[in-house]
Amino acid sequence: MKKLMLLSGAILLVYLSSQVCGCGSCSTANAQTSTVNQPISETKTVKLKITGMTCAGCSNHVTQTLEEVKGVVKVELQYPGDVATIEYDAEKTSTKELIAAIEKINYKAIEIK
Repeated sequence: MKKLMLLSGAILLVYLSSQVCGCGSCSTANAQTSTVNQPISETKTVKLKITGMTCAGCSNHVTQTLEEVKGVVKVELQYPGDVATIEYDAEKTSTKELIAAIEKINYKAIEIK
């Protein structure tokens, strides 16, 4: 009986651990900062409030998505806090395109003014 209880507890623990991370890609990092090496001209910086992230893995997913947008120079995403500070080349992309990239991966973003 004791073995059955231990086994049941272990299975429950594994199941609950997998449910904490909504996106399935948890990481130990809580803040992401990255710089993308691209030739730049005029840069702008925008802050976006991102909703829908449930773990640091979600933060990594959003950061990687933003890094893939042509013209993005630097991404800093704070989780928890859910605020992304993005520096980008205004000739290659726009705030609207950055928000669209985030929404394409099923998160929501609004500009913080």
